[in-house]
Amino acid sequence: MESVLVGLLIFGPILMGVLAWLAPGNRSRVLVVVLGAAGLSAVGVFTAWRGPFDFIPSTWLPWGPWAMFALEALEDVIITYIGYRLASQAIVVCGVVQFGLTLTEEYFRFQNPYLTQAPHFMVDPLSLILVLIITVIGSLIAVYALGYMERHAHHAPSSAGSNGRFFFFLMGFLGVMNWVVLTDNIQVFIICWEATTLCSFALIAHDGTGEALASAKRALLFTAFGGTANMAASAIGMAQFGTGDLTGLMAAGAMVPITLLCVGALTKSATLPFQSWLLGAMVAPTPVSALLHSATMVKAGTYLILRLAPSFTGTRLSDVLALCGAFTFALAAGLAIGQSNAKRVLAYSTISNLGLIVGCAGINTPLALAAALMILCFHAASKGLLFLCVGTIEQEIGSRDIEDMGGIRFRLPATTIITLVGMASMLIPPFGMLLSKWMAIEASIHSPLILMLVVAGSALTMVFWVKWMGRIQTVSYHPEERLEKLPPSMLTALVVLVLIVLACGLAAMPIHRTWFEPMVIQIYHGKLEAIRAAQSLVQLKAVSHLAIWPVLVLLGGAFLAWLGHRTFFKGRHERLPFLCGENVVAPDRFYSFYSLKDQPDSAWAASMYLTSVFSETKLTPWANLLALMILMSLFVMGGVTP
Repeated sequence: MESVLVGLLIFGPILMGVLAWLAPGNRSRVLVVVLGAAGLSAVGVFTAWRGPFDFIPSTWLPWGPWAMFALEALEDVIITYIGYRLASQAIVVCGVVQFGLTLTEEYFRFQNPYLTQAPHFMVDPLSLILVLIITVIGSLIAVYALGYMERHAHHAPSSAGSNGRFFFFLMGFLGVMNWVVLTDNIQVFIICWEATTLCSFALIAHDGTGEALASAKRALLFTAFGGTANMAASAIGMAQFGTGDLTGLMAAGAMVPITLLCVGALTKSATLPFQSWLLGAMVAPTPVSALLHSATMVKAGTYLILRLAPSFTGTRLSDVLALCGAFTFALAAGLAIGQSNAKRVLAYSTISNLGLIVGCAGINTPLALAAALMILCFHAASKGLLFLCVGTIEQEIGSRDIEDMGGIRFRLPATTIITLVGMASMLIPPFGMLLSKWMAIEASIHSPLILMLVVAGSALTMVFWVKWMGRIQTVSYHPEERLEKLPPSMLTALVVLVLIVLACGLAAMPIHRTWFEPMVIQIYHGKLEAIRAAQSLVQLKAVSHLAIWPVLVLLGGAFLAWLGHRTFFKGRHERLPFLCGENVVAPDRFYSFYSLKDQPDSAWAASMYLTSVFSETKLTPWANLLALMILMSLFVMGGVTP
């Protein structure tokens, strides 16, 4: 049974991707993607329901190690070739260095027969969380992409790739991402890690424009650098500690390889100073942003750090990650305030929340880890939904500027309501994101600097979300509402995903109590000082006993008030607002009034972006420099040792 589940999770999506690429027409492709997404979701849910297990293939052919070496070397060659074609010396250097490290790994691997054994698959609660995110949310995004990409093809540039190739990389990515979170073998982990990098490059560059290629090039450079750090960690682990597994490195206390793995993880999770690749990737079609750069791929970096967290408790690495993550959380939230491009706001919000996950992993207590796991889970659902909503709005109004979204409530009523639910899930009760940030603040109480950054980031987060929510609710007078017409695949994905977000919000406390609390207690059992652990565990259990019924009562009252408004207030009760003069009565002049000399004038309002304070061009260089200095402190004065 274990081998079947692992095979379906990994190779099922890859096979569906190949079939989608070879499909003779759009109908065939739709059938393949829908069936593949449904099957993958079912397997992912069943695997999570079945629970943790370990699996080592019983048959490992003699040429198995050579096949893994060939795959790893092939990826190095592909990265080098892409760097050569894009005239990027840095990417070429990364590819060449990776190839050299691959040869070094193979030398140590065949010196030690233990390292050539069959790879170990470790399906534990942390892996299962990621599997659920990948299979359920990833599948919904793939279904959404069917309708979106059909529309996108009508206005895409002539240089854009085919939809068949797009779905090959999109579906294939789900398979290799499952492989990343299920394997314990470092070589397999690195192969799949680099495969996600190449899939990301292909999807970002899908439209083939100069901007798309430049963004894909930047993404490949940063993530290939992270892959190089991972390969260096693998080579050192094999040479000095004789192990090729993540659990082996953790058990041996191999701080240099663990530190290098964390550096590689920071590049993938777009933590400062590596965030520019994620911002540039927003040029890709919206399903790419939703899947790779919000809900799934960037989670690979945070997954790796959370996996390694118990092994660096009490070290300089833990302190540096806490500071770097909290700094990223606050700075990215501030930079989001100055953005009017909706996808860049979502990108900065993603960077900010990924930073908070890293910061919680650095704080390294049961309460902090529980907060990180909750953010990892709830953020994926909410942010994936918001990216899909922005993609829908952009296709309908022809803009992704927040200032152009005023009045969309009557043009896109269903999408607007779903968007508001997604935004609300990021900052108000009873949704888990608010609870997890409260837990992060509680966990950082003993470090004044970290506490200040987490509090500042939380406050700044409120500003840009509330500002955006207010903007899309500014409406003109309309006597009636008409539901927008969306392709069935897009509408289905939006509805199912918003139901998941609502269900997670209402069940945030039960999820914490039944899943996250036992998980972190098991992880930290015997690994922390008695006083520190006891205090954190008391805080952790206090969270699980929070009452949710007052919030539900308030929400029920708000729903009844809305229902009463809809029932008793009719169109005859509505009046145009007074705008400093007599209203201009015309179908297209809802915000117009007669001003001086009875000349019609229009009222105009815009959101405040405070660009003089949160200037991207001014803040980013200094923020990157400071973040780089924080990271460099790891490698001086014995920073990688306890």
